[in-house]
Amino acid sequence: MNSKGISSLIMQNRLLSQARSRSRNSSSGMAAALTKGSSSGKSNALAEALKKKNAGKNSLSEADQSQKEAYTVVKKTAENIKKRAERLLSWPEKSVDEMTDEEKTTYKKNVTDEVSALIVEYNDMMKGMTDAGGKVNEIYISQMKGYFQNAQKQLAELGITENTNGKLTLDKEKLASADVAKIKEVLGKKGTFIDDIGKRAENVLSNAETNLAVLNKSQYAGNYTYNQYGSDIFDALTSGSKYNYKS
Repeated sequence: MNSKGISSLIMQNRLLSQARSRSRNSSSGMAAALTKGSSSGKSNALAEALKKKNAGKNSLSEADQSQKEAYTVVKKTAENIKKRAERLLSWPEKSVDEMTDEEKTTYKKNVTDEVSALIVEYNDMMKGMTDAGGKVNEIYISQMKGYFQNAQKQLAELGITENTNGKLTLDKEKLASADVAKIKEVLGKKGTFIDDIGKRAENVLSNAETNLAVLNKSQYAGNYTYNQYGSDIFDALTSGSKYNYKS
């Protein structure tokens, strides 16, 4: 789907949400007026029925709530991965040849702490995308795994490996004892694993934010129908017809 098509659909969804919101507010106002203006049991019962009807519209289904929780995790972890990747790429301020022994020690400690936190967030992000489902997330997961496979040998030399469950692990001692130039070469340059996942995390973040916006609006604009491909943003905006659009 091109950006113009997506923007148009988002605007349509926004207008629909606003219209239904006005309708909901009108119904709430009617309920309040009936409650205030009459003491009869019939009027109070009608007002109570309207309140219950509106309350039901403001709640997410169990499946939607589960997706919302998954995308909330994805959003937070993708944000952090993007920031950590930027820091790792900017360190150290000096060239390796110009660094003192003390500066090298500090650099290795900072990198070890940053990579350790990044790996935890990477694993949580991957799980969050798996839990959320959808074709878009499947693509991002595949790309992330591809970045690791491309750099697997070099990463293993610094203690970063993949366990039998597909999660990344870190041998902190191995990383902390590695040569500074090697660390910078593998983790701190353009085109490295860190650079790749940092850039892709930005796309993952955008997708999570958009899906969260759709899920939040669906509380007021009605329920979307999800199909076997998942419930990513394209399903929500195009009612399952995302394959009718060309990118």
